[in-house]
Amino acid sequence: MLNFIKYVFATIIGMFLFFVIGFFILLGVAAAASGKDKVPTIEANSVLKLDLNYHVPEKSVNNPFAAFDFGSMKSKKSLGLYDICEAIKKAAKDDKIKGIYIPLGINTSGLATIEVVRDQLKEFKKSGKFVYAYGEIANQKSYYLATVADKIYLNPNGGMEVMGFGREIMYYKGAFEKLGIEVQDFHCGAFKSAIEPYLRDKMSEPNRQQLTSIYGDVYSQFLTNIGQDRKIDTATLSDIINNLKATLPADAKALKMVDETFYYDQVESAIKEKLGIAKKEDVKFVDVAKYSATVEKNLESSNKIAVMVADGEIVDGESKDGQVGGESFAKEIAKLRKDEKVKAIVLRINSPGGSALASDVMWRELILAKKEKPLIISMGDLAASGGYYIACMGDRIFAQPNTITGSIGVFGLIPNAKKLLNDKMGITTDRVSVTKHGALTIGTNPLDEEEKAMIQRSIERTYREFKQRVAEGRKQDTAFIESIAQGHVYTGEQGLKIHLVDEIGGLDQAIAYAAKQANLKDYKIKLYPAEKSFQEQIIESLGDAKQDWVRQEMGEEQYRIYKTLQSISSYSGIQMRMPMEIQ
Repeated sequence: MLNFIKYVFATIIGMFLFFVIGFFILLGVAAAASGKDKVPTIEANSVLKLDLNYHVPEKSVNNPFAAFDFGSMKSKKSLGLYDICEAIKKAAKDDKIKGIYIPLGINTSGLATIEVVRDQLKEFKKSGKFVYAYGEIANQKSYYLATVADKIYLNPNGGMEVMGFGREIMYYKGAFEKLGIEVQDFHCGAFKSAIEPYLRDKMSEPNRQQLTSIYGDVYSQFLTNIGQDRKIDTATLSDIINNLKATLPADAKALKMVDETFYYDQVESAIKEKLGIAKKEDVKFVDVAKYSATVEKNLESSNKIAVMVADGEIVDGESKDGQVGGESFAKEIAKLRKDEKVKAIVLRINSPGGSALASDVMWRELILAKKEKPLIISMGDLAASGGYYIACMGDRIFAQPNTITGSIGVFGLIPNAKKLLNDKMGITTDRVSVTKHGALTIGTNPLDEEEKAMIQRSIERTYREFKQRVAEGRKQDTAFIESIAQGHVYTGEQGLKIHLVDEIGGLDQAIAYAAKQANLKDYKIKLYPAEKSFQEQIIESLGDAKQDWVRQEMGEEQYRIYKTLQSISSYSGIQMRMPMEIQ
C-alpha cells in the first residue's frame, strides 16, 4: 500500500509539473505570437546584426517550439533564407542602417545557402556601407560567410577551423551482422551509394570517385572566392588550409586570413569610430529577425509570383517540419495552378529526395502546372535524386555552383531480422497460406528468388521512368541521361556542363526569369506553403517538442547521425534518395 501511495503521489507531482511547465511555455509562445505583427522602430545610426549561427531554413520557421531553448525557456525566431536576403536588401537602402555586423561562430547551413547570403552582402556593400565580422571562434562555414566583410576580427585567444572538405562515413554492416540483421538491397546505379553504409564496411570505389570529384570542385570554388575577397592567391591559400597554418589567431592575422585579433570591446570601438559616435555611447544593434518585420511584404499588385518551397526529405502523405509530404505538396501546387492571380511558379528545392512514389505524385502536379504557367526551378543546398526528379521538367533550372544535385538512381532496402529474433531473442515465426506468397511478411524472413525478382522489377521500372522523365524534361536522349545517371552526384557547376542545370544563379535570378517569362512588369512575391494558423502551429509544435529538445541536447553533428538512423527505420517503398553523407 505504501508503494502504491508513493507511485500515485509521484504521478500526481509529475502531471502537475507537466501542466505548470506547459502553461508557462504556452504563455511565452502566446506572448510572442501577440507581438508578431508589431513593426519595431529602427533608430538612426543603427547597425544590422546578422547572426546566422544556426541551420538557416529556406523559409522562416513559424513553429513556436522550433527555436525554443528549453534551458533558458526563451524562444528565438529562425529566420529563413528568403527573409534574410530581403532584410539585407532593405538595409542597403535604409538611411537608418549604417552597416552590418556578423557574429562568427558555428554555422551549420549548407554552402549554397551561405553563397546566397554572401552574394547579397556583396550587393549591400555597393551602397557604400560597411560589413564587419567578429568571433571568438569561427568554423569553416562561418569564416566563408565572413570573408565578404570589409574587416574580419578574431578574439586573440580564439581560433579558426578552416580545414578544407571531406567526410568520414559510418558503416553499419558489422553492427547488423552482430545483431543478426540481414539487409536485402535492390538498386539501380553503380553510384547510388545511399545504400552502402548498410551493406559494406568501407567505401566503394565509385563512391570514392564521386565524393572526391564533388569535394574537389567545392574546394576549388571555396579557394577562388576567399582568395578574391581576402586578396590571397589560391596556391598560398591552399597551403595555409592544407597545413593548418591559420588555426591560431596571431597566425591567421599574419597570413591575412583576418584583419585584427581584437576583443569584443575593441571591435565595438572600431564600429563606433566607423559610425562617428562617442566612445561612451552604445552601438544600436538591430537583430536581423527583428528588422525583418519592417520589410514590406505585400506590395500592391494583382499579379503574384508564387515561390513554392520544398525543404526537407520527400515522404508519402502530409508534410511536417523538415519533410515534404507528396500529398500536401501536390494539393498546394494544384491551388497555385488554379489561382488566376498566380502568373508564374518558382519551385525552390532544398531536398535530398526520399520516397519515389511521393516524388512522382509531386512531379505529376508540377507537369499540370507547367502547362498553364511558367515553372522555374531554383536549387538550394540540395536538389538530388527525388529532389532532382521534381526539378527536371522545369522551364529553366537555376543552381548555385556548390549545390549538390543529380543522383539519378533508385534503391530499396528490406531488412531480414530472422536471426535477431531466433538466436538473440528466442522468438520464432510460423506460416500458413493457401497461395505461394500469401503469407509474405517483410522483416521476419528472407525473401525467396521470386519475391526478390518482383521487387527488382519494380526498382528497374522506377529507374527507367526516372531517366525518361529527365530525358523529356531536359530535352536529351535517354542514352545520354543513362551516361550521367547511375546515381552519380554532381555539384551545380558540374551539372551545368552536363545539362542537368541551365544557369548558375540564386532565387532572385529565378524570380526575375519567371517574371520575364510571364511578361510581368509589376508583381508581388508570396512564399508557399501558406502559413498555418496559430492553433495549428501549437498542436503541431507540442508533437515536435521532443525532437527539438533532443536536437539541442545532442548538438548538430550527433543529431544528424541520430536523424539518419531514425530516417532508415521510416523508409517505405522505393527510394530516390541521395547519399546521406554529402551535406
